[in-house]
Amino acid sequence: MFLPAYLGATLVTDALLGRPGLPTSPLVWLLVATPLGIAIVRFEEAVQARPDWDKRQGLWYGTGVGLMTLPPLGLALFAAAPVLTSLPRGGPSALVVAALVILVGVIVVRGKLRGPA
Repeated sequence: MFLPAYLGATLVTDALLGRPGLPTSPLVWLLVATPLGIAIVRFEEAVQARPDWDKRQGLWYGTGVGLMTLPPLGLALFAAAPVLTSLPRGGPSALVVAALVILVGVIVVRGKLRGPA
């Protein structure tokens, strides 16, 4: 969930605002997002087992998605801390897209190497 948010952050700073470079401040959010994501996954089953899960489902998922996607966008907008500023326009977004493609490729290859489920 973080990489698509980071792609959005680079698209906003690179394409919309025209700021040069790859924003690094959203990467700082990974220090918070990683333990937060682990906690969400760990406690999700217990939260879903509660009798009021139907009422809380939207809040649970909305909060989780919001906490993983909105801070990287905000950090990129207000405190970008750019690196690789010599990249041409569109370069930072292309780097993040390449990382996403490689990640998906690794997941697909790993699944094929494991065999059928």
